[in-house]
Amino acid sequence: MNEKWWQEPVVLELGGIGKYRVVRNTREAAECLLDQWPVHDGTAYKAAIRMCRHVLCGEQPVDYARQDFIAAAVEAFIHVDQRRF
Repeated sequence: MNEKWWQEPVVLELGGIGKYRVVRNTREAAECLLDQWPVHDGTAYKAAIRMCRHVLCGEQPVDYARQDFIAAAVEAFIHVDQRRF
């Protein structure tokens, strides 16, 4: 499967204070959303899942998945390390 690499990774504080996860592509984002996300019922979360699927199938640009992934993190109150953008 094509991972659909992003130009800039997303760095999240996920799994506890000081525990960071670097997400570099759409496949990693989808896995993170499905396996490590603290909530599975938000509007942005559902949009990010859908967009990851569309990007992985080649139906949407790669940047869309990254944007929706960040929106899902904000919705879930997950800290996104802005210094690394």
